[in-house]
Amino acid sequence: VVDGVGVVVEVNAETDFVGKNEKFVDFVKGVAATVAKENPADLDALMECKYNGTDLTVTQQQQEMVLVIGENIKVRRFARFEGGVSVAYVHAGGKIGVLVNLAADVDVTEIGKNVAMQIAALNPRFWDKSQVTEDVLAEEKKIALALMDSDPKMAAKPAQVKEKIVMGKMNKFYEENCLLQMEFVRSDIFQGTVEHYIADAG
Repeated sequence: VVDGVGVVVEVNAETDFVGKNEKFVDFVKGVAATVAKENPADLDALMECKYNGTDLTVTQQQQEMVLVIGENIKVRRFARFEGGVSVAYVHAGGKIGVLVNLAADVDVTEIGKNVAMQIAALNPRFWDKSQVTEDVLAEEKKIALALMDSDPKMAAKPAQVKEKIVMGKMNKFYEENCLLQMEFVRSDIFQGTVEHYIADAG
């Protein structure tokens, strides 16, 4: 988080050893600071920005780092949040990074960290079930129906029964793939879904 702007960047290296290198870590921080300051539209625009505190572009600074470190490194992607409260969480020595942005005007660091840990642990595909696209739903329903048709006991059931079973499977899909509908992983502090955890904390 730089001057109230939340940034997460992915910079790839070939080995874990380089990932712990101080120069590499400083380069990643510099890329994040550049994203925060310059607000690039996409990765190509970022690579043409002046790397924070230098006259070199991010591309040129990346090339310099490759020469210094002796291993290929590459800025892969980034996300930037301006406004709200951004809470960062890094897991597994930098292999997993999560940035949660919450609309709040009070300190929600603990809530943000718990939600970020949930994301790091379970890697949800969607934020909320409303974000699941029709083509994803259609594919999941198709798979569920095909599994039923391959089971002689299920294949014989009436269409209405099959439809109810498919709807039950879709609810399970939401619980496994949508952050807000997932069971909150830290059951030691809250029992229920992530959505209910956030509402309760609010």
